Amino acid sequence: MAFNLIITEQAEEQLDRLVDYMLTSLQNPEAAYHLFERIEAVYVQLSENPLIFPTCNNSLLQSRGYREALLNPMRYRIVFRVEMETVYIVSFFHTLEDHISKMEIEDT
Repeated sequence: MAFNLIITEQAEEQLDRLVDYMLTSLQNPEAAYHLFERIEAVYVQLSENPLIFPTCNNSLLQSRGYREALLNPMRYRIVFRVEMETVYIVSFFHTLEDHISKMEIEDT
């Protein structure tokens, strides 16, 4: 079964800021390119079987069904949830960031 991927507005904005940081502050287009390669590979996996990725370690996120995919070796994470046949990408963060405080968590 193929899953549909939906990237939330929050995730799009976070990814835009991340790429902008890599291109302007770090002046490293190669890093941005590698990030997109890793994201694309994870998107393929998410569309095939999102349940191969672990649930988040945070108990609040875990209780709401959030999972995460790590983008190694870059140390970024994609946080997502699965509802029926749809995967909602809700955020992109570096593993050192306090992503819990920055996420807009929906009440379910």
